[in-house]
Amino acid sequence: MSTSTALKITFALSTLLVSSIASSAIIVTSNSATFSALVASGGGSISTESFETYNGFYASPLTGGSGDSAWSAAAVGGIFCGAVGTSQVLSTNNPVPLTISFASPNVFAVGGNFFSTDSSFNIVPGLITISVAGVSYVYASDGSSTSFGGFVSTSGAIDWIKIESIQGGPTANLYPTVDNLVVGTVPSPAVLALGALAGAFGRRRRN
Repeated sequence: MSTSTALKITFALSTLLVSSIASSAIIVTSNSATFSALVASGGGSISTESFETYNGFYASPLTGGSGDSAWSAAAVGGIFCGAVGTSQVLSTNNPVPLTISFASPNVFAVGGNFFSTDSSFNIVPGLITISVAGVSYVYASDGSSTSFGGFVSTSGAIDWIKIESIQGGPTANLYPTVDNLVVGTVPSPAVLALGALAGAFGRRRRN
């Protein structure tokens, strides 16, 4: 699924509609209900990691989940989990990219709340890059911890997802942060159904 040149699409999570990216066969959505419906349409199931049992510093990689939904989070300098409001979140110990990997070949969808925080876990609005199997999507985080980004593959398993806060100026030293990581697992034959669904989203009604 990787591409030689990263496809960059700038969007605001609060306004993004479902779209199909033909070169990578990834459906992108900012609506958690749509994400769940896409996974269900392929006969898949969803598991959510809220990170409530994690707190403090962890050496990289930090592993969690179980079965097909097992994940591994890695970053240079380690992982740090802390509180944003009343919720525990997963972040990095240094202002560097965060990579979350999946060993199962049945992971075809990944979503969650993605944003940037400072060293004290205050949410900071700014640009974030999310890379899914070699294709990068750049969006402007509005400073909310509840904005959702979801990625559903219609052609193959998702091996990893990388989250990077774009640094610079007064917003330097930002830490990529994730809450409520959602992993969708779909039996391999069902990927064909997802592919058909992607085609349906690409059709337009004409007079």
